[in-house]
Amino acid sequence: MKRVDNRPQSAQIAADLRAKILAGDITGTLPTFERLKELYGTTTNTAQRAVAMLKAEGFVEGRRGKALFIRGDRIRISEATAQLEPPTSTITYQILHIGPERPPSDAAQKLGLAEGETALLRKRLMLRDDEPVEIEWSYYPDSVITGTALDQPQHQRDLATEPTVLAALGWQQHGLMDEIQVREPTTEELQTLELPDEIPVMRTLRTITDANGKVLEVTVMITSGHLYGVRYYQTLTPPA
Repeated sequence: MKRVDNRPQSAQIAADLRAKILAGDITGTLPTFERLKELYGTTTNTAQRAVAMLKAEGFVEGRRGKALFIRGDRIRISEATAQLEPPTSTITYQILHIGPERPPSDAAQKLGLAEGETALLRKRLMLRDDEPVEIEWSYYPDSVITGTALDQPQHQRDLATEPTVLAALGWQQHGLMDEIQVREPTTEELQTLELPDEIPVMRTLRTITDANGKVLEVTVMITSGHLYGVRYYQTLTPPA
């Protein structure tokens, strides 16, 4: 049986317009309300509610009675491997918490932690041009931090401001694996990231290893679904 879309028509229209904006099919200015009424067979009020959703998400901007401009800079595509490098000048971080904590089960499994065992957590909020876009929970096992500056509470906060803690500790990062899910935000995520209604988040479980396969860091990243995409590259070897 064909799935019925039970969302309000305004939400359906907003979803269609959002998809077209992200695909580059609509650029410059948004169609007028009269044109939207024709395209979607709807009323002015419904078209206005749909556009209001896009304005709340920052995809379009403008005043009533004026052309609504589409923000071409709204979505940023992040290079996955660039996460190992220092951030750009538009990216800043706020340290939310540092200390031992039990990771979620999937992260604890990656770290090889025994039942009840903790890892050092560095929790940060990433901002782009002062707008919150990502919460990061980075976990470091004892085998990585023991004997380093990160093992000393008096140095933890200063070191946690480093863009790549592992490099600062002298570890050579080699492998990176991301496992990505898309879901609805928790209350904490919605409030911290200041998300508009009906916006999902992208959850990335990132595992970083050295050249020998030792797990150096596991990070859970919750990213605003309406602000970021991720690009990956892979060289394909033809079959023999």
